[in-house]
Amino acid sequence: MLISDAKLLVGQIINLEYTDRKGDILSDRVEIFDVNFIALYGPCMITDIGDIRLDRVVSAVAIQESKAA
Repeated sequence: MLISDAKLLVGQIINLEYTDRKGDILSDRVEIFDVNFIALYGPCMITDIGDIRLDRVVSAVAIQESKAA
């Protein structure tokens, strides 16, 4: 996933599929707070479940926009 694509999801709740360190695909419903570059990790989504590297994202489908936005 590109940073420009991820920034379009900021403020939304999405269904996110991503790989863990072992390569297994995990699926969660998350709220995206920000997309930022984190030293030693690279571009990451800042979510309510933690930071997720963009190179680990398999798919991201928007469910709804956040009420706080």
